[in-house]
Amino acid sequence: MEFSIREGNRVRVNDITVSGNTKTKEYVVRREMTIKPGDMFSAEELQRSQREITMLNYFGKVEPKFKMIPGNTEEINLEFVVEEKSTDVANMSAGVSQRDGLIGALGVSMNNFFGRGQRASIDWQFGKIYRSFQIGFTEPWLMGTPTLAGFSLFDTKRGGEYYGFDWRNRGISLRLGREFKWPDNFFRGDIIFQIVENKVSNVDPYLELNARLVGQTSNAVSITQILTRDSRDNPEFPTRGSYVSLTGQYSGGVLGGSEDFHKYIFNSQRYVPIWKRFVFYDNFMFGYLNGFTGDSYIPPLDRFYMGGTAFTVGTPLRGYDDRTVGPLTESGYAVGARTILKWTYEIRFPILPNPTVFGLLFAEAGNTWENIQSTNPFDLKRSTGFGFRVFMPMMGLLGLDIGYGFDHFDKNTNRRKGEWKFHFQFGRYF
Repeated sequence: MEFSIREGNRVRVNDITVSGNTKTKEYVVRREMTIKPGDMFSAEELQRSQREITMLNYFGKVEPKFKMIPGNTEEINLEFVVEEKSTDVANMSAGVSQRDGLIGALGVSMNNFFGRGQRASIDWQFGKIYRSFQIGFTEPWLMGTPTLAGFSLFDTKRGGEYYGFDWRNRGISLRLGREFKWPDNFFRGDIIFQIVENKVSNVDPYLELNARLVGQTSNAVSITQILTRDSRDNPEFPTRGSYVSLTGQYSGGVLGGSEDFHKYIFNSQRYVPIWKRFVFYDNFMFGYLNGFTGDSYIPPLDRFYMGGTAFTVGTPLRGYDDRTVGPLTESGYAVGARTILKWTYEIRFPILPNPTVFGLLFAEAGNTWENIQSTNPFDLKRSTGFGFRVFMPMMGLLGLDIGYGFDHFDKNTNRRKGEWKFHFQFGRYF
């Protein structure tokens, strides 16, 4: 068998048009393209441009099309056909809970503000043990460059018997980020500067917190550096690629303030197609926290917590209640840890494409420890189960997980036992 191949002429891109963008400004789409008019045509760059536009999450469909130029064998025209979808999220709810009393929320998040690709949000949540208010704005392309700039103002209050202490923090956060070309153009870096006022009071004596600032107001001045590499092919249902991040936070020290600690979190997520549209997802997370000196003050909610959906604080672990995985006091309150480790494995399968609905089977394990010396990667709380996710227009992410935790502790028999737990997900994707 013989294959005879003759290469044709390489062609240049003459013109690129965008259609279907009824809300989003055309320059918002064009600035994401890696292929430009005048470039030699490259299938790789075309696919990368399609991926970058898709990752905006403004469109339900992004389809590139070729347009031949009659009588011209050296140039080609391209068209990107997009289909707008709802990107704004509105939240208005109220109810009554035995634990929280009257609860509710009111807010709106505009993720494509006036079609300019900017993000603006305002959110108010209230309840007996939890109340928060936040307003923020983000410009992803500052002065026409791939430089992100944003700010947020926040005021949060938590407390009551559920936490073992009352805590309030308010402050301002400023963010600056930039896309990198090296080691490859999937990398980006962000710096967050934050000034926060914290107050901890009504502390359960079994928590054994550093009493130096308990009942008083502490001030935190911190810088957080985030390095990420994101090569996922879709923001809602990735089928291939990965997301890796390394976060370092430094509070106090030469920055001033009355809180002194350093905190690091490594997170790695991977998506692998396995059969038809079934996708294997795995996630590894490790975190470490410590003070600069032996008597450094570390606020309770800057420590690590795990369990449940972790809606207000902590890291989720299905099959267990919120904040129950890790060191606890005799009263059952979470102490707050300085190290954290978690593994997650999922098999995901699509149900509907628009709105995005998918099901999942999961197995995960994790734990938190008081310090690095007591950290044991083989001492993990395990769980398995199933669930689903749905992205609803104007509501965002909704989901339900049913998890079986293998390592609950029965005080009556001093033995492990298994328990089923229901978890409602709202707004949290991973």
